[in-house]
Amino acid sequence: MSRLASSWVSAALVAGAVFHSPPAWAQWGPPPQQPPQQYYPPPQQPPQQYYPPPQQPPQQYYPPPQQYYPPPQQYYPPQAPPPPPPNDRRSRGEMTFLYLTSGGYGVGSGIWLDALFKIKDPGLAAILPITLGAAAPIGVYLWDEFGGPLHRGVPSSMATGLALGAVEGLAIAGTQWQYTRDDGDDWSFSTQTSVTWIMATGGGVGGWAFGEWLRPDPRSMGFIAGASGWGAISGSLLGAGASGRDWKDGASIAGLIGYNVGIVGGGAISILHTPSWESQKYMWLGYGLGTLAGFLVYPFYLFVDDPEVKRGLIANALGGVAGAGIAGALTWDLADAEDAPPAPGAPGALRAKPTWKPPFDVAVLPPPRLTSGVLGASPALRMPSGVEANEVPIGPTASGAVLSAIGTF
Repeated sequence: MSRLASSWVSAALVAGAVFHSPPAWAQWGPPPQQPPQQYYPPPQQPPQQYYPPPQQPPQQYYPPPQQYYPPPQQYYPPQAPPPPPPNDRRSRGEMTFLYLTSGGYGVGSGIWLDALFKIKDPGLAAILPITLGAAAPIGVYLWDEFGGPLHRGVPSSMATGLALGAVEGLAIAGTQWQYTRDDGDDWSFSTQTSVTWIMATGGGVGGWAFGEWLRPDPRSMGFIAGASGWGAISGSLLGAGASGRDWKDGASIAGLIGYNVGIVGGGAISILHTPSWESQKYMWLGYGLGTLAGFLVYPFYLFVDDPEVKRGLIANALGGVAGAGIAGALTWDLADAEDAPPAPGAPGALRAKPTWKPPFDVAVLPPPRLTSGVLGASPALRMPSGVEANEVPIGPTASGAVLSAIGTF
């Protein structure tokens, strides 16, 4: 009993010592406090975007390869080689024309200088015309030989300009003399020759410029010269017929105007179209026939009281111009021999002569046989087998003739 009591006492003492002893943190201080932990939300993942799966391109259908069969080859005859380009060198005919006109220009220049210097002695007056008349063609030859050759169309253009200019000067001087001779105010011979020389020189220079600018066909120069002649003749006839007093006054001024109208009109037409020599030949023929046709008006003056017969010249003037125009229209596409292609199998120099085809053909034929188809008869006619109803002849063959015209208008 005593041992049990002592054991409980010992246990009580140990427990009191334990509970009454100071805590360990009181001896060593409080333990370090941990800093408060901050709460961070977990990082959010970015929203995932939805991409549809790539679509496969539509499959194209390729038909199975077909065999290629080349088309049958057609036979084309060999084409003729293209024509050679036109020669830019002047022709001999052009140079001959220029030699002649330049010689005349030299002679005229000598006469003009004689008039200016008042050389009256015949022997001395012949020196300058002869010298210049020979020097001008020689100068043209040297120009073409050492400074050329001249281009195509230039010699003919210069020659035509010299000739037309000289005629222009003579016409101006003549018209001035016609209107002033009665008053004694006409020009002196030196003035008349000066005007003629100035116009001839201007025509030659203008012809050279026209030729270098346009390089015209020599046939154009012939057409311009022809048009000036038609204008001068018709203008003179028109002026003489319409003049109220002296017919020569009206003829001179109207002829001068018509001459210049012909030059300008012919030059304008030649730029657009070059009539061939054959066409110009028919135009001159048409002009002559038209002028002669104007004489048909004169018999009607027999039935007119106090007739002014000279006014019939107006019909001659207009008839000539109309005849030239009609002939030119009918033959506008008529070519010369040098324009035709070489004949088949012939050398290049041998060319087929072109033939003129009129715009319409006129023929006198026997009348056709009348058939049921022409008369509109019934096809129920009795006819041999193999013969159509439209071919059945009706009645006898008609007598007479039929005038037929076929063409393009």
